[in-house]
Amino acid sequence: MKRWLLPVLAAVLVVGAAGVFAYSRLAEPAPDPGPVHPAAADTVAVTRTDLVTSVTVGGTLGFGTATTFTGRKPGTVTWLPAVGTVVQRGEKLYAVDAQPVPLLFGETPLYRGLELGMPPGPDVAELIGNLRALGYRDPGRGEAFTVDTQNALKRWQKRNGMPESGALDVGDVVMLPGTVRIDSVTAQPGAPAAAELFAYTSTVKTVSARLDPQQIDVAVVKPGNKVTLTLPDGTATAGTVGAIVTQPDSSGGQPSQIANIAVDDQNAVAAVDSGPVGVRVVTETHKGVLAVPVTALLALGEGGYALQVVSGGRTRLLGVATGMFAGDLVEVSGDGLTEGLRVVRAS
Repeated sequence: MKRWLLPVLAAVLVVGAAGVFAYSRLAEPAPDPGPVHPAAADTVAVTRTDLVTSVTVGGTLGFGTATTFTGRKPGTVTWLPAVGTVVQRGEKLYAVDAQPVPLLFGETPLYRGLELGMPPGPDVAELIGNLRALGYRDPGRGEAFTVDTQNALKRWQKRNGMPESGALDVGDVVMLPGTVRIDSVTAQPGAPAAAELFAYTSTVKTVSARLDPQQIDVAVVKPGNKVTLTLPDGTATAGTVGAIVTQPDSSGGQPSQIANIAVDDQNAVAAVDSGPVGVRVVTETHKGVLAVPVTALLALGEGGYALQVVSGGRTRLLGVATGMFAGDLVEVSGDGLTEGLRVVRAS
């Protein structure tokens, strides 16, 4: 045999052996994968909890409804506060004939002149209370205008650049329930003082929300109810429903119900004066009920619902009645249904 045939023959033998080995591997049966087990069911426990349903309506943050102020002191307006000014007790509210007209706190407007020898009355009691609150310890007591009242009033007038008469005429001061914020100014310096001058509001920020009967049952919103407010910056804070007023429709349509809501924590709205607010109102609450995810309910062909209960590696159907639906949970009840029972839910 020629020498060059030996390498060729060896190569042919190697290739042939590889082919036989590959064929034998392909001819072998696939390994048995074993029995196929179904995936474990996704189960969840029946829980006892409180279910709450709610509706969110739109509201507006502000300082409430503005009140128009009409001056009662005759003369010429010489100074008016700027919009947004907050006026405290004893501070100048406006000026007439270059004389300040201060703000005092009281529920009774100044309807008569106050001076020594006048009959007692609630207006005198309010003046005495203001002088005491402003730091004068001896302005008198009760509803009688005394010499002590006169002397304390003179000292206060001197401090505020007013004539030291020891008496007050109607219009010399303004009695309002508390601190005010100037909302708008309608007059100008040089105008008659006994006219509409400006509008003011409370300094407490509130939310007004329109209650649409197509969105919410107005009857469930009552004064004193707690609500959750979502502020313009996205943060949430608590509010309390106050007065609910009827607002006529300017086009002659159905009147609207407007809920005035106090912001419980004024610090939460310190950085914003106005803007849209979400008002979350709880409409119904069921306390201590059994509940499961809605996806655990099985609709029965004959009507009604059931739960697929898992116990001891076995499953069975348990008929239930449904109650309140709240988010992804549903209230359920039925014979044999207990807290902690595990039921199958759809994935």
